[in-house]
Amino acid sequence: MATVIEQTGRQTLLQKILHFSIIPKGDKQQAVRMRRFLMAFACYVLCSILAYISYLANIMEWHGMIGILLICCFNNIILYIIFRTGLNLRMSDPSLTAIQMCAAVLVIMYGMYFANESRAVLLLVYVIVLMFGIFRLDIRSFLFVSVFTLVTYGIDIILLYHFRSKDINFKMEFLQMVVFALVLVAISVIGGYISNLRKKLGKSLSVIREMSIRDELTGASNRRHIMEQLENERQRVSRGGERFSIAMLDIDHFKTVNDTLGHLAGDEVLRGTSNVIRNSLRSVDLYGRFGGEEFLIIMTQTDIEGAMICAERVRKAVEQKRFPSLGNDFKVTVSLGLTDYRKNEKIDTTIARADLALYRAKDGGRNRVKYDSIMYPESELTILS
Repeated sequence: MATVIEQTGRQTLLQKILHFSIIPKGDKQQAVRMRRFLMAFACYVLCSILAYISYLANIMEWHGMIGILLICCFNNIILYIIFRTGLNLRMSDPSLTAIQMCAAVLVIMYGMYFANESRAVLLLVYVIVLMFGIFRLDIRSFLFVSVFTLVTYGIDIILLYHFRSKDINFKMEFLQMVVFALVLVAISVIGGYISNLRKKLGKSLSVIREMSIRDELTGASNRRHIMEQLENERQRVSRGGERFSIAMLDIDHFKTVNDTLGHLAGDEVLRGTSNVIRNSLRSVDLYGRFGGEEFLIIMTQTDIEGAMICAERVRKAVEQKRFPSLGNDFKVTVSLGLTDYRKNEKIDTTIARADLALYRAKDGGRNRVKYDSIMYPESELTILS
């Protein structure tokens, strides 16, 4: 028994190792943050190579180079663990942009202390670190990191003054510090402005995308998007997923509503019906405005019996819906035609069957649910009242 448990444990561990991914696959935003971290890691690698070359050229002392390598490894291991375990999600900024930048600044601060006359060159590395702020930081956060950077540079100068005064030209260092401060301010303002533009652009793109997939009047998916979702569901089922069913829903006598009460009343009926459908479906179900007063409902992982239950729930909810602004006694009803997807068939064929069932519901007196009876005779299904 113990041997079996041990073997199971080894198999589980082996499966975890084989399925391990450097970049998490389940969360797209976390994957983006991990890619940014890897970009920063690449910069650490370049800085480590630069430190080694500086050591070979007798510009940097050996303990400076070793220290940079160790600190770089430590920083990246800790940050990777934080990102990979999701601890960063507890922070106000899950990207940890400012924290990563400040950690990199400390590495540069350490290296500059041992860089001797090449300190001016390392100032350019500060600029590379600050450019990462464009991903997330606003002007205030940029200025905070810039002040932190300037303070670390000042600490380097003070330490050099006390312990290695013979290796430093204080007039030149002071001039470099003043110019560096001006550069930091400029980078903070420009970088923060670009970051804000990027955020606004991202919001605008989200709005545009939402407008491109939503029906403006009802808030439901538009025809193009619901058809894309239907095709995605077809592909999922074709790869071995469970069955799914669809329903074509039509508002009964909608033309009469438009002709007698006007198009504004018709719009209110469409919005109200759409809200009822949305609130009557499961979170995994999908629906969209197919055209005019017709809606297409996709019931995922549902056979025709389950679809009948769902469709009847929608029908009853619409029948109970009231429109006070159109009169206390005003109500609408809907007719629904059901079918389920059959393996390897075209989506147009599935929709055509649902349409046929819808016409049967309307011909049968409206305010009812009918299903495709080609494969499923009525005697085999429980008809819900």
